Amino acid sequence: MTPSQQQSTEHGDEIGLIGLCRVVWGYKYLVLLTSGLCGLVAVLFAFTLEPVYRAEVVVTEVRDEGMSAAASLADQFGGLASLAGVNLASFGGVDRQAKAVLMSRQIVEEFIRRSDLLPQLLPEPDKRLTLWRGVQQFRNDVLKIREDKRHGIITVAIEWTDPVVAARWANGFVSLANEVIRTRALDDASRNIEYLTKQIARTNVVEVQRVMYNLIESETKTLMLANARVEYAFTVVDPAVPPEIRISPRRTVMVIVGTLLGLFVGLGLVFIHRAVERSRRCSAAMTRE
Repeated sequence: MTPSQQQSTEHGDEIGLIGLCRVVWGYKYLVLLTSGLCGLVAVLFAFTLEPVYRAEVVVTEVRDEGMSAAASLADQFGGLASLAGVNLASFGGVDRQAKAVLMSRQIVEEFIRRSDLLPQLLPEPDKRLTLWRGVQQFRNDVLKIREDKRHGIITVAIEWTDPVVAARWANGFVSLANEVIRTRALDDASRNIEYLTKQIARTNVVEVQRVMYNLIESETKTLMLANARVEYAFTVVDPAVPPEIRISPRRTVMVIVGTLLGLFVGLGLVFIHRAVERSRRCSAAMTRE
């Protein structure tokens, strides 16, 4: 492109931009009206939405060395025990999987049932009040669980319209998870000790008996820890407190977006009106010819 052609193109673009501004200025009241109306609708919509607050509790998973020691013993001497007619396979895979329990559907069901949350989760009278629906809504809209593997922390967040209730639910949910996992550990340890005690009387292999006594010692330690420690699976690093700042709705953003949307709608109406007028003029000119 030669310098003269480039200058001509830039001049044409400048004229086109000036002409566009003149067209929009000619319809300035229409553009302002649509922008104002959409902005007003956005304001009304933003202030009719209920505010939502997020309460967070930060926890770390407790690492119990006694459980891993029992698993190691079972793995090491499982073959020897099987030759003596004793099954230690159930001890080799001991893993409470606390994170899996925390994120499970069962813990949410138990929390909703104990706290009687169905009327609050499903206030609409036209929807059938079922536990399944309540669990779905709680997991999708209320409960948020994030894991930071780098720092080894888990954040349990509750999003609700009442900040005090959100904080109470967040702390209560973690407490329930600890209670459920602790109860399971107590039941498993008691059952394992009973099983090992019976198996010791049935075998004469000294080495296997020694392993079983060690396993009983580990299971007894589990019983002691589960009975004495409230935060059995998760240690609360930072408990939830009622938040003072809502996370939604973001009213300022909604108003700005609504106003900009109205601006684009107004510009669209301007160009549509101009296109219709131009089409009418062309039709009238062709008719006269």
